[in-house]
Amino acid sequence: MSNKPGDEQTTNDPATAEQGKAKLTRGEKRAQEATKRFHARRHKALAIMVGLSLVLNAMLALWLYDVMVEQKQRARIEQNSQEYATGAANRLQRTIEQWHAELQKWANHPAVVSSIKTGDTDVAQQALVGITQGSDALVAVRAIPKGHEALVTDHAAPIGYAELDLIRRSTRRQETLAEAAPHDNSWQLQLAAPIPPEGEKTAAGSLLASYDGQALEAKIADTNIAMGEFRLQQTFSSPRALTVATTGTGNAGPSITAKVSGTYLSIHFTPSPLLIDNANELPGLWLLVISLCTTAGLALSLILARILIRPKQGPTGEGLVLPQQYKDTQAAEESSDDDIADTPQPSTLYQTQDILDISVVEEDADILGLDSAAPRKKAPAATKAATKTDNLPDEIFRAYDIRGKVDASGITPDVAQRIGLALGSEVQDQGESAIIVARDDRTHSPELCEHLINGILDTGCDVIYIGEVPTPLMHFATAEIEQTSSGVMVTASHNGPEDNGFKIVISGENLSDSGIKDLRSRITQERFLEGKGRQVREDISADYIERIFSDVALAGQLSVVIDAGNAVAGRIAPQLFEELGCDVVPLHCEPDGTFPNHMPDPSKPENLQDLIAKVQEVGADLGVAFDGDGDRVVVVTPAGSIIWPDQLLMLFAKDVLSRNPGADVLFDVKCSKQLNQLISSYGGRPIMWKTGHSHMKSKMVETGALLGGEYSGHIFFKERWYGFDDGLYAAARLMEIITLRDQSVDEAFAAFPMLPSTPEYRVAIADSEKFAFIEKLIEQGDFQTGKATTIDGLRVDFAKGWGLVRASNTAAELTLRFEAENEATIEKLKQLFKRELRKINKNLNLDF
Repeated sequence: MSNKPGDEQTTNDPATAEQGKAKLTRGEKRAQEATKRFHARRHKALAIMVGLSLVLNAMLALWLYDVMVEQKQRARIEQNSQEYATGAANRLQRTIEQWHAELQKWANHPAVVSSIKTGDTDVAQQALVGITQGSDALVAVRAIPKGHEALVTDHAAPIGYAELDLIRRSTRRQETLAEAAPHDNSWQLQLAAPIPPEGEKTAAGSLLASYDGQALEAKIADTNIAMGEFRLQQTFSSPRALTVATTGTGNAGPSITAKVSGTYLSIHFTPSPLLIDNANELPGLWLLVISLCTTAGLALSLILARILIRPKQGPTGEGLVLPQQYKDTQAAEESSDDDIADTPQPSTLYQTQDILDISVVEEDADILGLDSAAPRKKAPAATKAATKTDNLPDEIFRAYDIRGKVDASGITPDVAQRIGLALGSEVQDQGESAIIVARDDRTHSPELCEHLINGILDTGCDVIYIGEVPTPLMHFATAEIEQTSSGVMVTASHNGPEDNGFKIVISGENLSDSGIKDLRSRITQERFLEGKGRQVREDISADYIERIFSDVALAGQLSVVIDAGNAVAGRIAPQLFEELGCDVVPLHCEPDGTFPNHMPDPSKPENLQDLIAKVQEVGADLGVAFDGDGDRVVVVTPAGSIIWPDQLLMLFAKDVLSRNPGADVLFDVKCSKQLNQLISSYGGRPIMWKTGHSHMKSKMVETGALLGGEYSGHIFFKERWYGFDDGLYAAARLMEIITLRDQSVDEAFAAFPMLPSTPEYRVAIADSEKFAFIEKLIEQGDFQTGKATTIDGLRVDFAKGWGLVRASNTAAELTLRFEAENEATIEKLKQLFKRELRKINKNLNLDF
């Protein structure tokens, strides 16, 4: 028998058998190493999943705690607080309704009605004594015939301005709500009813009842005051609430307010720690839910780790398939012959590639969540590309508004539209979404206003259009309308009919100086937002009149002539002062944008001659003149005297400082030095500042001044008002003071003697040259021993007088004014200033 060479090698060669055994041993080792790596990967995946599960459960726990514990607790606290506040408010409401019902009954008593109609108040009071017995909380009840309202200070229930207003409204049969009135260390509730309760449009009189406020406080105390603080507050048209009384203590949670129906009162409830403790939510359900979620999350992590990382089976369904690198190496070894075995072979066990360059395998990508990562958000849409805009006149962008001639080289509808685009963009960039728009009655204001609004709307900004109203109503709207504190008024104020412009408020601040330059820059670079805004129309005139009516009370009736100069103030001024109880004689109050009678600039004496003549013709108590947009006022007296605003400011300063000693009072460089001395003498702090309504408003905010004014007629009240310049409100405050003093206007201002002074002189000069001229005058002028003030132009004060020259911010001119102890000194000051002005420019027309 012969043997095959192959068989002989396989069965009989010991070396070959040993080599096969060695190969098997190396394969087993490789399989064990692969198994270890597999388990390591599974453990790693399990750790990642457990970690993610714990993080997700922690986030879920926080969310569930907020939903199942904190939100329920907050809702329970709010519900309990609402119940306490509403309960106290309802008890007050029922008590006040009972008092009002008995007041109506008294006002309808035959003896009271008949005696008031005949004017016999003594009989009426005697009848009231009998019919009001048994009303324990009643402090006083008085029957007051129509026209006999008066201040009463020395009484257990005084009659102040608020009570006068209540009485007059009742007599006119207007709505009268219960009002709280502080008195010494307590307070009283005032109710009024017309006599008789029903009848003609105007009643014969009114019944005023004063109730002890402690009777209402006792109704609040019926509540468990340990649960929180009950604060009784009163709010009129101003958003600021006045605290009338406080019961209980509380500071542990959010406050709830409940209105007392039929009054200006409300209950402001703040919970105490006791109420918070009673409202605590037990977290048992939350603990159970989060425990179950955590257990489920951990179990799911284990299951997913086993599913996602599992061994790859061989063809027989058993064993772990070696990685390809091991299979390639083993196959090479098993199939090699002696020649091949002697040749070096590259091994995939040793990588030449950096580990960071190796691609992530599919299952690792799943574990790390790379495939499910959210796509990046798109960048926000950009504004229009910045491109230079031509034909935008620089001279219309002035120190505190935009103003100029309406012609091809000045303000055009296209310019108005681009201003609208800039305003709408700027307002939105400052965080607001709407702007209030108003206009005056100039012939071109409707068209300019329309294009302005179109520009604003094209930026996506909303427009609240309040119509043809004075500028103070635009400011009032920015303070009272909740949607925005930005506004723009289309007006050129006191300028002639050929001019127009824009007064701007953004986020409650008047735009001026750098703000106006920035607006122009935005226009020239076309940095405009794009969108589609919405326009709505609101009428705020009635709200404005009501707000002044609730603040100002006249102690008597005045006859007043109102000269609106055919400007927009004529639309509202006569109605306002009639509401205040004045006998109004309107003069040039029909709006006419051509200003046919005189320019609407009351700072010029020639524009006041019609008013002086009318006051003397009808025998009025005073006359008031407003400028083109109603934010300035000048007063004339029956004697024909003009009360310039610095003298008017003296009366206002005395009044305000009597209630606010130490307060700041602001005035501009054109005002009399007498004003400075008067403010100091009444305990105030005088502050001189730049001319210009925007400059003055900014300084009012900076200093916290309660009163400010300019010689041009802008008067700023912060006491009881908003701080913006308002000629209508200033005139109302003047009338209040005059009626309280029970003296004529001429007598009232005789207490404030003025030094001889000049009106404002105006010298024409090119717009492009006026500011440089003033700078040269400051540098080169020789004013001898005078003390120079350069905050606005050049004011030079001497021992016996002063002179001022400054560049107008609203016209191409210099303005000058002089004041001195006598006319001779004024002439010397004039000559001195003329000499120095001609040194700078000998071509100036100095005809003063």
